[in-house]
Amino acid sequence: MNADLAAEALQGIEVSRERARLTAGLTPTWYGPVAAVALIVPSLVDAWAQGRGGWAVLLSLLVAFAGLGVLVALVNAVRRRSGVMVTLPWSARLRRAGLPLLILLVAGGATYGLCRQFGADQAVGRIAAFAVLGLGAWAVFIARNASIRQKLQVAG
Repeated sequence: MNADLAAEALQGIEVSRERARLTAGLTPTWYGPVAAVALIVPSLVDAWAQGRGGWAVLLSLLVAFAGLGVLVALVNAVRRRSGVMVTLPWSARLRRAGLPLLILLVAGGATYGLCRQFGADQAVGRIAAFAVLGLGAWAVFIARNASIRQKLQVAG
């Protein structure tokens, strides 16, 4: 009887641990749009700054660094918000993010190439590529959250 109770308790601990790991992987719904804006706005400002010179170039660099800072802050905010310190090893993180990242980079590159092929200038191509990257990242977050929520429902 005691062995059965101990086995049941261990199973409950494993289920709780799995739920905590899955919950830690959820991203807030506002994360996708903010990440998309943080990717798109610097390319818009850079396109605006081209040809203006001087302070516009400095402003473009500052906005680019601010966009990078926003992305880093979002990653840290998601980690802190989850309240769960179950982390995956780097190899597992790269495996999980590898295919979506590759698809996004190919889509962004293809968008840039198509824009240039059809006669758009470099600035328009960059804006379009970063728009695809930003919106694609948002779609990846939505898909990952849906997958995690489905696993949480199955886990009970």
